Amino acid sequence: MRNLINLRLFKKPCVNNYFSLIFLILFFYLSTPACYGQSKRVPSDNPLSSQLDSLVDRSVQEYFQDKKAVGLSIGLVQQGKPHFYNYGETKAGNGQLPDSKTIYELGSITKSFTGIILAQAVLDKKINLEDDIRKYLKGSFPNLSYQGTPIRIKDLANHTSRITRIFPNMWERPSYDSLNPLFNYSRKLLYEGLHQMKMDTLPGKIYSYSNMAVALLGTILEDSYGQDYFSLVSKNILKPYRMMNTRIDIRSIAPDRVAWPHDAQRQPVPLWDLGEVPAMGALRSTAADMVNYINANNAETNPAVKLSHQRTFGSGEEGMALNWFIHNSPKGYRILEHGGGTGGSRSSLDCIPQLNAGLVILTNSLANRNTLEKELLAILNKTRHKKRSGYPTSSAHH
Repeated sequence: MRNLINLRLFKKPCVNNYFSLIFLILFFYLSTPACYGQSKRVPSDNPLSSQLDSLVDRSVQEYFQDKKAVGLSIGLVQQGKPHFYNYGETKAGNGQLPDSKTIYELGSITKSFTGIILAQAVLDKKINLEDDIRKYLKGSFPNLSYQGTPIRIKDLANHTSRITRIFPNMWERPSYDSLNPLFNYSRKLLYEGLHQMKMDTLPGKIYSYSNMAVALLGTILEDSYGQDYFSLVSKNILKPYRMMNTRIDIRSIAPDRVAWPHDAQRQPVPLWDLGEVPAMGALRSTAADMVNYINANNAETNPAVKLSHQRTFGSGEEGMALNWFIHNSPKGYRILEHGGGTGGSRSSLDCIPQLNAGLVILTNSLANRNTLEKELLAILNKTRHKKRSGYPTSSAHH
């Protein structure tokens, strides 16, 4: 702490001594609360009764050193057994601890659900991964090819399409709200942006994360089935895996069940509304539901789930499946993961089928959870974390 009083302002020795004493007293009383605040434990339901509990707690307490942190829910699967940990508050200052059924924004973790729906469409022979995407679009799009090479369906799901990450007409429209940027962003605007973009190189060759590519994929899936996105997710994923608290619309949910998002100053900000482009990030869920999702992905008994995990780009160690990032752990275990982020929430999801293990981190702040994710993965992999190299992870791409 910087000195609150500059002793050099006082010239007489006796005055110096007097004010030195006053300064020491002030320093003690003013600094003690701050130090206490740093060492004070974050409210939690962690029982601290096992080695796993202690390891998780140590990592989470470090996470909360980030002053932006507000609330956090973790679901861990270790050898098939679920463990839940909740910390902080559902809204800054309300004193309410989240639980495993508190609803958070998933952000781009939604894209992994979209990948499973795409895989189901392939199995249902409604879509072919190698098809030119223009086969599924109304109107003419001569701009969606480069030197005669078209964008394929699979390119939309592995971020190699070269479709602009976000179309300029999102923020150029009069109704744009920076706190809820996709509110009222329509299919019409999506397709207008698609018409206006220009390809800069061959599709299918270079990784470049694109929200709009997955938004477009969502509309193709909706048109192929004649159903809205949430209906497809509910039928194929939520109902079979008993994820009954996962939803888009939360208007019927009591406010105290929601982890409200916060900005960098820990001030509440709006939940994002993705309206007509839900496939890229509209889902909201709970740690309990997401543990069911981890188990479903680890089991790979559903043909659509298994197909969504098949690599379509990259190498065996670092690549992309259908909206899943694929990595190998230091011990060689395959990790399927995706991260998410909205205006005031951050999330991480990792599935390790070979270990029947995985994790989900759900937060309602902009605090950086990347180190926490790596440390929890190291715990699950029973080895010290080694830095990944080369291929980008999803945690930086929301």
